[in-house]
Amino acid sequence: MNELSDLTELRDLFADTPHPTADRLAPARTALLAEAHTKRRPRAVGLRRLMLAGGLVAAMTAGVIAVQTFNTSAPASAAEVLRLAAEAATATPWPEPRDDQYLHYERIAETRSENGVPNVGPRHITGEVWESVDGSRPELWWHKPSKSRPQDREYKELRTRCPGRSGPAYADLREWPTDQEQLRHKLAERGNEIVANKDAATQTWNGVVSALGSPVPPKQQAAIFKIAATLPGIEMEELKDATGKSVIAVTRVDNRGRESLIFDKTSYVLLGGQELVPGRGRELWSITRPQITDVLPAWSKSLKPGSCV
Repeated sequence: MNELSDLTELRDLFADTPHPTADRLAPARTALLAEAHTKRRPRAVGLRRLMLAGGLVAAMTAGVIAVQTFNTSAPASAAEVLRLAAEAATATPWPEPRDDQYLHYERIAETRSENGVPNVGPRHITGEVWESVDGSRPELWWHKPSKSRPQDREYKELRTRCPGRSGPAYADLREWPTDQEQLRHKLAERGNEIVANKDAATQTWNGVVSALGSPVPPKQQAAIFKIAATLPGIEMEELKDATGKSVIAVTRVDNRGRESLIFDKTSYVLLGGQELVPGRGRELWSITRPQITDVLPAWSKSLKPGSCV
């Protein structure tokens, strides 16, 4: 493959085209997973489980951020995990960004084969993102070769949002209600836009995961966790995240497979997630706590904005 075709596939991965099992999530979630759709690895389901909300892991390139540790006994249920996650979301909030600033964070995604599934992983993808707070400016995506796959190509691309197609920007999420009934309606409405004609609980869960597909203001994030805690069919389990760290997960099962939100076992900060689809393998992803910056790196000036996504 040449660099031009690689970047084309990267842009195509964000097109608002429904996928059999991944259409529940915002298209932007798969930004750094271009390799998942190459001819070397045909799949019916793309890796679309990438972006998660703010209040995530506590380390970033700018330094280490303190995260509150909750000295509690092990949670007894998935609902209790989500309650603790709601507390964690507001215990270590980040500074409120201006609309003209960027959220800068790192992402990791990994695909693993399960039970002999062919043409699946292991693959490991890393990258950095500079996301426009109000969505009005081109966003920078940097896909870097991982230590385990140094032969992978490096991608640097400026992206713009397609009106009416991209998920809500951070500034939009900041206006979402925190009232439980109003927010529940908002999430169900969002979930129905992604996958229509599902039961109310599934629509709300879809809306929860979709909303957490980008950094979310701490108050809204905490309110979303509280709503997720009331949904039927959620269960608690222990997993390993995309970095190999032992974590605690809240999982919901439907006819497509198992989808999890992953949390730190001590702080209950949201770290990432997992999707396990029968016949499609295991997909893990994580994202770091965003930092706020005024400008893009100077080297981004050499890049031309691509088509909208």
